[in-house]
Amino acid sequence: MLDINEIKKDLYKSKNMAKFSHYQSGDLFYEVEFLEGKYQFPIAVVEEVEITDPSDYREDEEDNTELRLSEDLGITPFGAEVKGSELIRWIQKAMKNEQLIKVG
Repeated sequence: MLDINEIKKDLYKSKNMAKFSHYQSGDLFYEVEFLEGKYQFPIAVVEEVEITDPSDYREDEEDNTELRLSEDLGITPFGAEVKGSELIRWIQKAMKNEQLIKVG
C-alpha cells in the first residue's frame, strides 16, 4: 500500500514532472513517476453544487444543482508539465478516492 509521506519525499527529492495525459468528463488527468512506478490521477475541473438561492431554482429541473468550476483549483496553473510536488494535494485526494492508478 502506498504511503503519502513516502510519495511526498520521493517527489520533492526527484523533482519529477507530472505530464498532462488527457481530459475526460470534467477531469484533467496527469501522469507522474514516483516510488519506482508511473501513476495516473484525476484533477476535478468542475463540480456539481446545489443551488442555494431560491431565485435561481429552475422549475423544469427535478434537482436544483449546477456545474461550477471546482473551488479546489484555486490559482494553480495546469500546464502540459507541472512539478509533481505541486500536485500532491490531488494525488492524496486520488488515493483517498481510490483513483490513483498505476500505469507503468
